[in-house]
Amino acid sequence: MVLKGPLQAWGSTSRFARRDTNPVPTKSGVIGMVAAALGIGREDSLSRFENLRFGVRADQPGTLLDDYQTARTETGNILPVSHRFYLQDAVFLAALESDVRKQLEEFQSALHAPHYPLFLGRRTCVPDGPIVTFLVDSSLEDALRNAPWQAEEWYQRRMLRRSKRVQASGAESVYPNIAEIIVEPPVGEEPEHGFLETLNDEPVSFDPNNRQWTSRQYRRIEPLEVSLDNQFSHEDWFNAVSQMGEK
Repeated sequence: MVLKGPLQAWGSTSRFARRDTNPVPTKSGVIGMVAAALGIGREDSLSRFENLRFGVRADQPGTLLDDYQTARTETGNILPVSHRFYLQDAVFLAALESDVRKQLEEFQSALHAPHYPLFLGRRTCVPDGPIVTFLVDSSLEDALRNAPWQAEEWYQRRMLRRSKRVQASGAESVYPNIAEIIVEPPVGEEPEHGFLETLNDEPVSFDPNNRQWTSRQYRRIEPLEVSLDNQFSHEDWFNAVSQMGEK
């Protein structure tokens, strides 16, 4: 799923007058978006989303915006100052892995014709158009490593200009750390595969009167690398993926 828009906000620890955002989309936020596309109500069970692995790639991290808000009541009393943080001009590639291909096909169809409006975290954050999706017969890690760079052209040019300066100085012709990749580890994975971090981000219930999350683990893997001498078009890759899915 390609997630991009003027503003995004993926909070996992927001409380009261301070509404933070994570630097990348959260699993609960992405599953909430898929649930809205499927027409699942807030009080409905989320059991169908169990055992899904989640990963995300930050193709264009964006910049942090602090929306400083003040307000008064009808009687003139000043309310607490509110800070709402957003990511501006960010582009992410989010992925869900399932052993049941039909389940992913259902998600894809719903995102193409959503039942409820879709948001990139908060309701004020609308996508810049229909959510682009594709199915790949590979692992979560390989799907995120091999998909084309989704950053906007102006951002790609900026990063590649920096890479050329590095190359001119005698370094390799690849700009490292072009897009950070974060994935959930497979069930039963041994600790030596990398340091695991924990986030309270596994959705249990979206019921407004009983919202619940549990913790999940994730790790960072080698970021996407883009060769200056071997660029390829997004359209060619997506067409190839579509044809593979039809076979």
